[in-house]
Amino acid sequence: MDSVELSDFVSDFEQAVGRVAETGERVRITDGGEPARVLVAAGELAELEHFAQRAHGSNGVRPRPTAGRWRTLGPEEQGPYTRFMHADGVRMTFVRDHAVVAELKSVAELEWIEDTGRNLRQSYMLPKQAESFEEFLARQPAVGDGIAWIGGSWLEDEPFSVLDFVRGRRPEDVALAYGADPRDVAEGLLLHEVWEMDRRDGTEEFMKVIAFGEVGAWTWLGYLFDDYGGRLSPPPVERIKLVSCAGKAMYNFDYCRGSEYQNPFPTEDDTVPLRDAYEINWYTPGEMPFVPDAPLGFLNPHIRRAEELALWTDPVELFFAGLEGAFGLALPKQGITEGKVRCARLLTPG
Repeated sequence: MDSVELSDFVSDFEQAVGRVAETGERVRITDGGEPARVLVAAGELAELEHFAQRAHGSNGVRPRPTAGRWRTLGPEEQGPYTRFMHADGVRMTFVRDHAVVAELKSVAELEWIEDTGRNLRQSYMLPKQAESFEEFLARQPAVGDGIAWIGGSWLEDEPFSVLDFVRGRRPEDVALAYGADPRDVAEGLLLHEVWEMDRRDGTEEFMKVIAFGEVGAWTWLGYLFDDYGGRLSPPPVERIKLVSCAGKAMYNFDYCRGSEYQNPFPTEDDTVPLRDAYEINWYTPGEMPFVPDAPLGFLNPHIRRAEELALWTDPVELFFAGLEGAFGLALPKQGITEGKVRCARLLTPG
């Protein structure tokens, strides 16, 4: 990236703008030798803005430049380029033959745009890329037992009505954050021991138990009541929550990256994103579950691949199979069904 001092750039912008227009490379603008602004090709900036405007609430308020040094009234021409100065005296737009070729942004604003839209930009694929990626995924072995196997019983709130997946945290730490009894965690209580105690003593301790473990990069948790929510601080890298309420026929899925809730619906800039979870019973096999430009749109090819390749037929099981492919989620089938997974009694809501 070339570097130009701000005062020199303002007086003679043709060379820097021409370089950006020709090569697409950025030019750094310094003020007193310190990075101050960046000249970016219009096409690159348009792509960055496209994704940044769809990632709401993840990176604070967009920094807006104020008190710029130059506030010229009319446009200025140099060679084939015309400069239009924004009212803030910081941002500038450069045009050639009535087409925008480059924009000048403050370093802070450009960093915000890039950081805010990074996850969405990285998850987006052009059609040919998506096709190649799907072929690659199709050749990969399943991750352990996956989670589709539990979909049928989960619909009936068995053995758990809530399934939580947390990436980047130890199972013991997450269980304690949810309000698990530290003694049970330390002693390594197993689920079948609680079942046996309930049968022997006529108790219902299982109703107050959280089971937990680790498969791959994910900590998993299973429990019966959504009152126990686990407030993790700082937020984990990723968190997926599946909640069944058979009595109301409601089956919810929500997904967070860090502190950012991934809304199932597309939202526009400067609006408050909807907080509704996606109800899995909205999903109909063969139909795209998410609007492509919604934050959850990246799941569409994974669910479509599950429809084409998986042996499951129930919509919930197919949806779970899509989550397996997208995130690598798995639950230990034998361990859960035989009660040979760790658990702890919940003392208080987390």
